[in-house]
Amino acid sequence: MRKRKARRRRLIIGTAAAVVIIAAGITLIYWNLPQTKLGRALEAAGAYMTEMDYVNAQGAYEEALSIDGTSVQAYRGLADDFTVRGMEQEAESILLEGYEVTGDSVLLQNYAATVLNDAVEQINSGNVTYATAQRCLDVLEKVPAETQAAELLVTCAQRLLQTGDQSVVLLDGLDGSSGFPEYQDFADRLLTAAQGNPALYLPAVEAFCVIPVQEVYLSLSHAADYRALLERAEGLGAAGAGELLACLDKQSEISAYFAPMFENFERGNFEAAKSFIVEDEYKVIRDSFIEGVMDYWYGNSYVPVTKEAIVFLQTENGRMFSYVEDSSLVEPTGTIRVLGQTMKDMGVQRTGIEYVPAYDPAFYYPHTEYEIIYWNTMVTGDATVHSTVVSRMNYRFAEKIFLADRTESNMIYDWGGPNEKRKKE
Repeated sequence: MRKRKARRRRLIIGTAAAVVIIAAGITLIYWNLPQTKLGRALEAAGAYMTEMDYVNAQGAYEEALSIDGTSVQAYRGLADDFTVRGMEQEAESILLEGYEVTGDSVLLQNYAATVLNDAVEQINSGNVTYATAQRCLDVLEKVPAETQAAELLVTCAQRLLQTGDQSVVLLDGLDGSSGFPEYQDFADRLLTAAQGNPALYLPAVEAFCVIPVQEVYLSLSHAADYRALLERAEGLGAAGAGELLACLDKQSEISAYFAPMFENFERGNFEAAKSFIVEDEYKVIRDSFIEGVMDYWYGNSYVPVTKEAIVFLQTENGRMFSYVEDSSLVEPTGTIRVLGQTMKDMGVQRTGIEYVPAYDPAFYYPHTEYEIIYWNTMVTGDATVHSTVVSRMNYRFAEKIFLADRTESNMIYDWGGPNEKRKKE
């Protein structure tokens, strides 16, 4: 009897020990379950955030993500940690990573809000760069419903491309610097993105490609690349792109026409101008300016042709262009000027041309320009039988030398023509 009680006691003790061991094992297993470990890491991270111990909070959130890389709570918490510490780019990256891993829409919305808030701050502080525009475009590509991104792209264009009523971003600097390649890279990306949803991107396309301001300057070295952008913008329905393309077509035609005369003038062959300015095509150009019917090419009086740059002008008749002759904007490597004003001698319109050789604006004086005019000379007195006025078509050649205190002119009034030698009638 006593032995049976002893065995029962040992059995009870053994069973109790086994229960304790099993319970401890269960507790150990539970303690090390991924969800339990994740919960502890998140709880610790939250406590650190409350204590404003952001470095340790970061470590706890990163530990949580190492346990479960799909934890939305961990991604959001880590982004909050970065944001509080002013680490916006890190916050954006972790939110975007979290969205790409989990597909959680809240993470995507938070990513968009973080990026756009930073863009607004840069815009308000006057620190807009193409990186700002690129990040707005990032958001719009990922969240098409985020209309604020589309609006901010237009604002970025205004801040990046415009100075008052002017835009000079497409014009190379006098020091050889150029903002065009960076502009072109962004415009190319924008146009590519717009292919999938033209209506959404159209305001930004017009703002960046058409640039709706009074004056848009373009270095002709970039004309072909800008034309390619405009053609793509026109294909998307961008208002005004077609007019700019028409301007470029006219500029290309005019530049090609005047190229041989530039070569002659640069060699000092001024005689070539005699046949050039009486060509029918040249007189059509002259008369188009005089009569105000020139298509797309704007000018009056002495209309310049240069090789460096043009400016697109917003006029009451739509977009037109003019060649840039401003030495503060472009290096003057030679200018041809068309006489485009009414100047008649005995009822016959003069036809003329001027040439300004390349010069250094810092050393302007002495400055020399050349003028060739084909005109009706008006002769009286002993040149006629009855002292009546007689019309004689001749060339006049003028060399004008500008000095700091005066201007000197060397003129040959009868420089050739059918009536170069005057005789009594």
